[in-house]
Amino acid sequence: MKQLKSKENMTLVDVRLSEIQGIHPAIQYIAGTTADIMYASAPDDYSELTLRYLLAFHPIHVVELNTQLFVVAGFRSLELARLRLPTESVVPCLLHTVIENDELTQIAMTDIAGSPIMHSLGPKFVQQLQNLVQAFGEPLLKLFPRLQSIRRIRGPKKTAL
Repeated sequence: MKQLKSKENMTLVDVRLSEIQGIHPAIQYIAGTTADIMYASAPDDYSELTLRYLLAFHPIHVVELNTQLFVVAGFRSLELARLRLPTESVVPCLLHTVIENDELTQIAMTDIAGSPIMHSLGPKFVQQLQNLVQAFGEPLLKLFPRLQSIRRIRGPKKTAL
């Protein structure tokens, strides 16, 4: 683990995926109750470069418990990293220190509920994606190949019986 930058009770560190043990025992129930959430994107929708940028924007949040690292937030970041990157990959993490169990719960719930609300494109999702494609063009399509077919994002058309 390599320390990069400190901010109060959090430190930005580089961690190998293989060093992350899993979800913190105090919040496994919270993370488990939301395991069936459907995301608008699949792991294969991201190039490795795009995923690395997103991990820098949304690092995995960890705490040390009995000399092992456990995740307390950044569950989607962890999921995508484990599915798309080699286990020896180094990923950015925020290491939380001096933290109480009730705060772990608040951090986890904020990540699970707050992050999607904060980053949601809103009710006209497909139209907004089309606007992004028009604004950024080819460079955006290289980062997110799935956007080449907006219809694929929208899903299959429903037919009347």
